[in-house]
Amino acid sequence: MKQPSDIELEKLIKDSVREMVESAAPPPLEESWARFEKKLKDKQPNLVKHHIIKNKNPLPLRLAIAAGIIVLLAGTLSISFPTKARALGVKIVNIVGTLISGTQMNVRTEYKHNEPGQPTPPGEGVREVEIGQETVVSIDEARSACPYPLVIPEYLPPGFVLDTVKFQEMVKPVVKVTMRFTGPDSSCFLFTQVNSPGEYAQGYGYDLEDATVQDFIAGENNGKLVTFKNNKIKFMWIKQGVIYSLEGNLPKEDTLKIIQSM
Repeated sequence: MKQPSDIELEKLIKDSVREMVESAAPPPLEESWARFEKKLKDKQPNLVKHHIIKNKNPLPLRLAIAAGIIVLLAGTLSISFPTKARALGVKIVNIVGTLISGTQMNVRTEYKHNEPGQPTPPGEGVREVEIGQETVVSIDEARSACPYPLVIPEYLPPGFVLDTVKFQEMVKPVVKVTMRFTGPDSSCFLFTQVNSPGEYAQGYGYDLEDATVQDFIAGENNGKLVTFKNNKIKFMWIKQGVIYSLEGNLPKEDTLKIIQSM
């Protein structure tokens, strides 16, 4: 059977998702997903199998963009229909995880804020979500506006200084703060923190041929470390309902010292 091209597969995914979203009322999720799976199966019964065995190249850019759009859509649906869209969001993430096969991997970090036995919040109607613009502020302005204790590294490698602080209101009461530190020879690193009042899951895609992933412990913090061949690193961890990430061209030892100082 002829394999569909990346463009055909992208169109198939977009058409199926558009069919769900543009309905007058939220369609039955299981029924919509069954239609999507049937279309995909008719086009390529062994798509995933062939992709894993034969294709050792990274995911085509066009398909990766389509997958990213779908994941974003799943998040939007979850905000609009928290209860009804949860199953759909999980299935979309699963299918995207399947498509990103071969050497493509994904780091997943998650936690649940709800107390044990606490009922799931009831579904809400469709509501518009407005995300604020990212603005440059002083460290004192960011600290006073943050709904959570702002973390600032006490240790910096020699020659590094705080360059800029950016503040962004996401969906209330979620706030993201990004600090950029610059050092010698145009080197820099970014430290980002964003609170998550409810249930949270985070994924980060990478290629096995270009990066390695391992668990790390730095002081009271533990999370994931992604190390790239170009010496760039990315640390990700969650503590007390706040998601942190630190990335840049830094030696691992310096990065651990920065995290320990927080």
